[in-house]
Amino acid sequence: MKHILYIIVILTVVCSTAQAQDYRRAARKGNSLYKENKYSDAEVEYRRSLAQDSTFYKAQYNLGNALYKKKEYTQAKKYFAKAAQAEQANEKERSAALHNMGNCALQEGLAVRDTNPEKAIKSYQEAVEAYKNSLRVSDKNNNTKYNLAMAQQLLKQLQQQQNQNNQQQQNQQNQNQQNQDKQKQQQNKDQNKDQQQQQQNQKNNDQQDKQNKDKQKQQQQQQQKQEQKKKADAERMLEALKNKEKNTLEKQKVKIPAGGRVEKDW
Repeated sequence: MKHILYIIVILTVVCSTAQAQDYRRAARKGNSLYKENKYSDAEVEYRRSLAQDSTFYKAQYNLGNALYKKKEYTQAKKYFAKAAQAEQANEKERSAALHNMGNCALQEGLAVRDTNPEKAIKSYQEAVEAYKNSLRVSDKNNNTKYNLAMAQQLLKQLQQQQNQNNQQQQNQQNQNQQNQDKQKQQQNKDQNKDQQQQQQNQKNNDQQDKQNKDKQKQQQQQQQKQEQKKKADAERMLEALKNKEKNTLEKQKVKIPAGGRVEKDW
């Protein structure tokens, strides 16, 4: 029975040792491929190593490096973050992982600084924080200090440029608004002028209509006076004719002597 237990223990140790050798062997193979610039093949081996031991710091760190070389910066940051938190990593290794996280963020910012400045600013800020965290763990890395200064400078320049662009946009918007206000004021002024002109025209038309009506009324009154005068003149003439005719008839009338008689002409 003791022999059986002893064999089981030996087999367990052997299997554990073999498994350990497998994930380390995969990581070493990945390192060889990485040195040959075969980053995709190296990635496969590092992932195989982590599939057997997900906490293996060196595989996490080197997988991050392989992804960085492939410009897959977001994924690379993920594995550098795991490496920075690994229990078996020492201060220098954690600092290096954080340094590489900063490099990934910096590269992300550089890639979009011309097309998406706001996103680039966030990436630069992330890079600055990662470099600072790296230096908090270990301040002996001069490369980290240099990259931190560069990231801060890039961040400052882009923020100033963005502020200038925003100010220019604001100034342009203000100018456009002022132009619109001036245009609207001019339109209102023109409308008021048109209304005043219309009112003046209407007033002139009303005055002209009144003058025409007054003139027409005067003409009608004059015409009526003329007609009345003509009628009066006609009546006077008619009366005169009647009087004249009456006088003529009276002159031509045969007078009969009083008490006499008319002798007949036999």
